[in-house]
Amino acid sequence: MKKYERLAAELEVQISSGLVGPGERLDSVREMSRLKKVGLNTVVRAFELLEDRGLIVARPQSGFYVLGPRTPSGVTTPRLRLSLPKEVSVPEMVSSVFESAREQGWIQLGAACLAAELYPCESLNRFTRRVVREQPRLVGTYELPPGHFEYRRQISRRLERSGCFVEPSELVATNGAMEALGLALRSTCSPGDTVLIESPQYFGILQALQQLQLRVVEVPAHSTDGVALERVEEALRKFDISAGLFIPNFSNPMGALMSDEKKAALVELFSRYDVPLIEDDIYAELSFQGSRPKPLKAFDTQGCVLTCSSFSKTVSPGLRVGWLAPGRYLEKVKALQLSSTMGCGSLAQHVMASYLASREYERHLGDLRLHCSLQVERFSRLILSSFPEGTRLTQPRGGFVLWVELPKRVDSVELYRRGLEEGISISPGVLFSASGGYRNYIRLNCGNRWTAPLERGLSRLAELATALQRTGA
Repeated sequence: MKKYERLAAELEVQISSGLVGPGERLDSVREMSRLKKVGLNTVVRAFELLEDRGLIVARPQSGFYVLGPRTPSGVTTPRLRLSLPKEVSVPEMVSSVFESAREQGWIQLGAACLAAELYPCESLNRFTRRVVREQPRLVGTYELPPGHFEYRRQISRRLERSGCFVEPSELVATNGAMEALGLALRSTCSPGDTVLIESPQYFGILQALQQLQLRVVEVPAHSTDGVALERVEEALRKFDISAGLFIPNFSNPMGALMSDEKKAALVELFSRYDVPLIEDDIYAELSFQGSRPKPLKAFDTQGCVLTCSSFSKTVSPGLRVGWLAPGRYLEKVKALQLSSTMGCGSLAQHVMASYLASREYERHLGDLRLHCSLQVERFSRLILSSFPEGTRLTQPRGGFVLWVELPKRVDSVELYRRGLEEGISISPGVLFSASGGYRNYIRLNCGNRWTAPLERGLSRLAELATALQRTGA
């Protein structure tokens, strides 16, 4: 065993045993070198190894912090059958989930939203004042498609760091990720067409598919590495698929992360069948390991991948700034956007471009990644210790949502209703399938700060779930 591997193993034992707890800062490289009597390079390589294993994360200008080990809990089991094409019908309670997110004083575990204080509001306000001061007439102009060049250039530069080379001219600024997804679907599909999606799938995407009158084929996905490729190929072979739509990086609701090998194979499959492939990449920047995983677009050589994302989960939901890399559908996307929303707001794009060009974004991301990792860990531990026996949950490596499988006697819709009566909002599993499945599953938002009321609310939810298990109601 090499010196750096030995040091990494020693530190991993300390982390696994709880000697160094989640959120604690490790000694600096120089301090660790002195204490362990090893070279600086040995410490650096050991830290890199622990980062790769998802045990620590680097925070710019601050040091390395422990992420914990992931709490052992088992994983949810996906459905094994490939669904037939079907129309999408999303339950009306989706609106209730979003509305409850605005209720003051509630325990917000339903909508996947970070607490407002976790966003860099003061920094954005400062950048906004600067932009308005330097360009006072900016708010009196349209920023027509494809959008502000500098904003698109900053996105291009960030993608390049993850091995994805997309020119600014190949990007379109959008009003958040949902407009990007809508444009991607409208540019590749017509009403009545069939879209291949993973299951479970984010209910916002299911809503968009329903509104566009598109049918779906659901492909089971594993909670660790995403959609089953053999089922994807089976669907492409058996059905007339107009497009595929997947979340390869920290999927919603399961938090699954596809390997690069699997991403490359998925892109190759769609290229071979000449079917456009749409990806929602909105959670990619929230990797617990600190480095952004590659999008599907990084493996696209034919222009068949349309990548959609935004900064709503990392910087600001209020600015409504997203982007789309539409590949060979670029001109069609621009025409569709021009005829619908006329493009993304000029002020928001300029502010975001300035913020991305600064060093503040990376510092903020480091803090946010650590927060999300710790929150997921805290939620996991409390759920496993207090929810009904037999409860299982996913072990995401990024994002801030947990997919929880409850005992079969627990009806998540009834749990949702009882939670609302006590000011606790959750997302029942039936919202994440066009088939109405996942009746005993829930998705929990871990994006708020850990407080005594939140802990009490989660514990109360455990009591409600236990009561339902006993009665089978």
